[in-house]
This record gives sequence, structure tokens and C-alpha cells, in this order.
Amino acid sequence: MRLNKIKLIFQRFSFQKKIVAISFISGILPIIILTIFSIGIIQHFVLSQEKRNNEDNLISVYQQIDLRLKTYEDALSFLSRSKFLIDGLSIESPSNFEQYDLYMNILVPLFSSIHSQQDMLSNITLYTTIDLYDHGKYVKKIVPKDITNNFKLNNTTKVSYFFDTENNKIFLYSQIFSNIREDTNIVVFEIAPEVLFKNLDTISNDPYTLTIKTDKDDTLFHFSNQLAQNQLNVVQRLLQPFAQLNSESTKNFANSWNLTFSRPFYSIYTGVLVLIFIAFLIFIFALLMLTLSIWGLSKTVVKPIQQLAETMKDTPENTLQLKPTYQLDDEIGYLYRSFYQMIQQIQELIDQVYKSEINQKKHELRALQAQINPHFFYNSLSLISNKAIMIGNEEISEMTQLLSRFYRLSLNNGKNTLAIERELDLTITYAKIQLKMHNNSFDLITDVQDDIKQYEIITLLIQPFVENAIFHGIDHIEEARRGVLTIRGRLVDDFIQFEITDNGAGMTSDQVKNILKHHSKHYGIRNVQQRISLFYDTDNAISYKSELNIGTTVFIKLPKRTFSQKKDEKT
Repeated sequence: MRLNKIKLIFQRFSFQKKIVAISFISGILPIIILTIFSIGIIQHFVLSQEKRNNEDNLISVYQQIDLRLKTYEDALSFLSRSKFLIDGLSIESPSNFEQYDLYMNILVPLFSSIHSQQDMLSNITLYTTIDLYDHGKYVKKIVPKDITNNFKLNNTTKVSYFFDTENNKIFLYSQIFSNIREDTNIVVFEIAPEVLFKNLDTISNDPYTLTIKTDKDDTLFHFSNQLAQNQLNVVQRLLQPFAQLNSESTKNFANSWNLTFSRPFYSIYTGVLVLIFIAFLIFIFALLMLTLSIWGLSKTVVKPIQQLAETMKDTPENTLQLKPTYQLDDEIGYLYRSFYQMIQQIQELIDQVYKSEINQKKHELRALQAQINPHFFYNSLSLISNKAIMIGNEEISEMTQLLSRFYRLSLNNGKNTLAIERELDLTITYAKIQLKMHNNSFDLITDVQDDIKQYEIITLLIQPFVENAIFHGIDHIEEARRGVLTIRGRLVDDFIQFEITDNGAGMTSDQVKNILKHHSKHYGIRNVQQRISLFYDTDNAISYKSELNIGTTVFIKLPKRTFSQKKDEKT
């Protein structure tokens, strides 16, 4: 009933009032909704940006400290596994001369070398139960109530940590195991927290709190530059009651230390409130412009229509035959038909211009591509090679020649396919480059039947697996064994099978199952899998066989395909 009453009142309005009411309602509601939505979006994006900034700062601090810790751990692991040091500690009942030889020719040079490389270390000390004399800061006998009494020895060379809260010192320690004796030998690095955590008070210009704690909740480092009450502006003081609502991000180190980075609520929301205030001013401005627009619409559009209506009232009804669709030959009907024709013409012109621009862009792209001359790159590498030969540096010359050959083969004149012989040449060239970069630390073995070399294969199919074998396999060999990379290729029934084998770290069964799944981090392998699926119409071309600490083998099984087959398929 009330809706009908409102409808009746609206129908009684003049045309001008109807236009004003409709324009105001249709204009003010979207502005209100847009303003509320904009404020929500502003808040969301500002807070998201703040969260990303916090994560970036957290990761930056984490990477700095983690890099330093890994450097110390690597140095400590080097000492605990040093054959010279192990052999020196394996002497039964060492004489004074043997002790002197141990100190001056093994311990002091090793520790001094590490100390010179790691200048942040306060001390490097060997604690031992062997009957040795104490030697300055380098050698001490283990006695009750010394620092080693706090260490948790796990009979491995794994690096462990201990934080001395009383003296505010951090200790890294690792055991050394003799081949003969059963004594306790512990290499200990001593680090001052203020040295390890230096430069962490300048990671951001905004107020923040940074805390690093051990797994026992002991505070290693704490920094806060939050503003004092008299330093806060008006907006920050309004937000001060919410100071306990901090934006906090945490991350754990491998040694169970906890890193926490937090920003105060007032610091985060100051920018949000400023943007909300600006959005409110924009809302007021839009409301004012809407009012002016309605007034202008009433004066420029409604008034001429009212004049036309007055004219129509003065005209005899039998001389005018108006239709609601404006099909008569009056000015409004003429404008309608002209506008419709104009829209059609504009659409045709747009289509013509759009197609013309597309063709023009294609020609421009082709012209640009034609200007890119890969021979400039090859000639540059050739010049570098010649210069290296001239100065007698054959290693640089060989490296540039390998790079030139690799990129020449990988570009493949812009084609997506090539002969297996060229793909193998490309892959072996890449492996030789990696051999150079790895100081020939592994062996490369190739065993490929000549019968398969004339078949067609997609470009850069084998190389990503060789790259993975080096970086995820051979580079992670922990034992004292030399890496071996083997590339095999042969005919198996009507298929071509490649095998890329490494004797690296290997994988667990779960890692093997997940490596080809969509959520896997191995983007290069997934990319090759998709290309194989599109080119060969098969989803089961790649399989893995792997054992931890033994190695990994990748099997790639492809249908035989010649270049003549491809031409026949096109025809």
C-alpha cells in the first residue's frame, strides 16, 4: 500500500521533478556505494602492502642472519671434518714435540685461517679430554663447570648452538671424532650477539620492533624504535589506545631460533586514515558535482523538452500523429534516426581502424624482429674468444666458444623442433659449460645410439633434466665421492628412450611422486612435460627412479618422429 502511494506521488510530479528525483537517487546511491567500497579497498590494499613490507623486512633480516650462521656452520663443519685435525688428535700419549707440532702446524694455522675469514668470531677453541697442555685461546682441556658442561653432545659432527645468558655470548660447537682414540674433542666458536646482529636497527624508517629468541625463549636480540607519546601526531594519538594491536610476522631458523618483526597499530593505520579522509573529500566533491550536473541537466535538457511539450499543447491534436517510438519525421525522430545511423557508421569506422592498427602493429613487430640480429651476439663472443687466445687464456676462449655454440643451438633459427643430434650437441655443450663452472668436479658420460640421431625432437627437451641432475643431485653429494652425470639414448621398440642419471643426493619416494604434479616447484620439468604433451599427444613420457644418497635417473620415452612425418601431417 505504501509503495503504491509513493508511486502515485511520483506520477504526479512534473517531468522536470521526475528527472531531478531519478538523477539524484541514481547518482547518490552509486557514489555512496563506491565510497564505501573504495574505503574498503584502500584499507585492504594498504594493510596488504604493509603485510608484504613486514614480510620483506622479516625475510631481509632472516637472510642476513641465516647467511652469517651458515658461514659459521660451514667453517665449523670444515674444522670438525678436517683430516689434518683428526689425524693430529689421533696420536697416543703425545710428547711435548708432538704437541708443539700439533699446535704450530695444524691447530694454529687452521684456526687462524678461519678467524681471518670470519672476523666476527670472538674465539675459536678446541676443548678436549686428551692430555694436552692449554695453548692460549686455541686449546683448553675439558674441566668440570666449564662452558662445555652446558653443551648437549649427540655423538655427531652436527653443529649445535648454546646461548650463555649470564655472559651474553653465543656458542657454536661440533664434535671431532678420532679414528683411534675415544676422547671427547669439541670445536667451539664464540660470537658476541651485538656483532652477529649488527645493522638490524636500520632496516626500516617506520617504527618497528625486532626480536630474536632461542628455542628456550631466551632473548638474543631486541630492538624497538616506537615513537614516544610526545612524538606522535594527532592521528597517531587517536590510534594510540590500539597500540597492542600490532602487525606481527615470525620466522624460525634451522637452529630453532625465532625471529619476530612487528609494526605498531598506529603506524600502519595512519596512512589508511589519511586515505579515508581523502576519499571522504572526494565523496563531498562528487556530491557537489552531482548537484550541479542535475541542475545543468534540468536547464539544458528538460527545459527544451518542456518547450516542445508546450508547443505540442498548442498544436491541434488531429494535425500531429505522434508515436512513442519517435517514428514520425519530427526533429526528435530525425535525431534518433541520425544518431542510430551515426552509431553504425562509427562502429564500421572503429572496425576498420582497429583492423588497420592490428595489421600495422604486426608489420611493426615483424620489422622489429627483423632488426634483432643474433649474429651480433655470436660475433661478440667470437671476438672475446679471439682476444682470449691472443693473451694466451685458452680457458676463457673455450668458455666463450661453448656459450656461443649453446645459444646458437638453443635459438635454432626460431624453430621449435630440431634433430636429436643437434639437441644432444646442445645438451652436451651445456654440460661442458657446467663442468667449467664446477671446476671439473664431476664426470660426464654419454652413450647414445647413432640410429636415433636423425629423428626429430622439440628444442630444449633434455637440457632441463641435465640442469636438475647437476644442481639438485651432484651439487648435494655429501660424501667424498666424485659426481657422475650420464646421458643415454637408444631405441626401445618403436620409441626413443633417453636416460639422464646422476649419483647425487637422490629423492624420497614422496618426492618422486610429487615432482611431476601441478603444485610442484620444478617449473622447468612441468614446462617440458606440457610441451611433450602438446607435441607428442602423450602424458606419460617422463618417469623417475631415485634412491636417497644413491642417485636419480630420469626416463624420457618419446614416439619416433621424422621431419618427413611432420610435412605429411601438414599436407
